[in-house]
Amino acid sequence: MGEEAMRDKLAFVSFEPSNEHFTAFLPMEELISSDNDPELMLRKAAEVYEHSIVKMRNLVKEIQDFRDNRKLLPARKVWQLGDAIFELQHDLNNLSLQLDGLYDHLARDLGVKRKWLEKVIIFRRYLPDENAVPQSLNWGRCEKGTRRVAENLKRDYH
Repeated sequence: MGEEAMRDKLAFVSFEPSNEHFTAFLPMEELISSDNDPELMLRKAAEVYEHSIVKMRNLVKEIQDFRDNRKLLPARKVWQLGDAIFELQHDLNNLSLQLDGLYDHLARDLGVKRKWLEKVIIFRRYLPDENAVPQSLNWGRCEKGTRRVAENLKRDYH
């Protein structure tokens, strides 16, 4: 099944913070028409999201530590955050779900700006292999023209 066709069958899920955890929500028609146990699916989705957010918050903290200490931020660290976002999407897709409002959720739950998140995701989208990101490359060289930089790195790697 093609990715486009599969995406059409994914139900939208959203999450709300609740006492250090997250609660998952599905549209009512998805709950009614689902062949699976909706309660179990929501619980699994919340676990996936929570695990991913913990991982991403740790990466954001590491990124912030570089900035706070006025050190050059390795582009690989930003790539790893982007990859964690792709992993979240993949894990939710495996549950036949997709996040309703990716940027809004992540900006809220990671405490970062949407525009910056967009660049992180673009960098990872156009550069799927972490090894294509030189160890010595700092993120400052990637922030402007993120897509172009990622495409050039990918081309040079292959």
